[in-house]
Amino acid sequence: MNPPLTLVEEFELLSLDDETGAHLPLLPEALAYGLAGAILADLEMAERIATGGKKVTLKNSAPTGNSLLDPWLERIAAESTIRPTSYWLSVLAYEKSIIESASIDHLVARGILKRKKKKILWVIGLRRYPTVNNEERVEVRTRLAHLIQGDDEPPHFDATLISLLKGCALLSAVFSESQLEGRADRIASIADSDPVGREVAAAIHHIIEALMLAQSTTDTPF
Repeated sequence: MNPPLTLVEEFELLSLDDETGAHLPLLPEALAYGLAGAILADLEMAERIATGGKKVTLKNSAPTGNSLLDPWLERIAAESTIRPTSYWLSVLAYEKSIIESASIDHLVARGILKRKKKKILWVIGLRRYPTVNNEERVEVRTRLAHLIQGDDEPPHFDATLISLLKGCALLSAVFSESQLEGRADRIASIADSDPVGREVAAAIHHIIEALMLAQSTTDTPF
């Protein structure tokens, strides 16, 4: 039996379109920071690091046995200075292509995704990753939607995932309007309970502000 999906795998799965397997429309930086946040949260849940006080501290450098997580645990363990969570989010976000490739490889190996290669204008190779039977994505969405629409205390794993989705502005792409209607306070309460998700949201907010400032500067005539 396959072990449960990691946060990295579930976040990656939810970031893909159901039918085409292409990424849902979002800032590339948002996807990068979402995956980075998922790595840190997975390591914290594995009791290898702690992210309290806006800093990442090493608790246990022993490998988790998961090849998605252990390279980054080793990277954190090799750092002699205790760094802020924002620092590690930036470091890991820079490694987006490696993290995403590994997470997709894991999902393909599990039989959840399949690889298809399409051609655009017969020149550019474009990879898409549609789900094999969509069961896992439906399960994840149903589980999270139940928490969003209810009042039960969410498990730490699910609260973190909802926090990451909110921070990356992915909730409206993952859930229907009816599922989210009137649940803004509930979602905010869940999202704000997770420190890594809050750091991801703050980082993406700063990126969007910087992009808007750059755009306004470009648009201002001199």
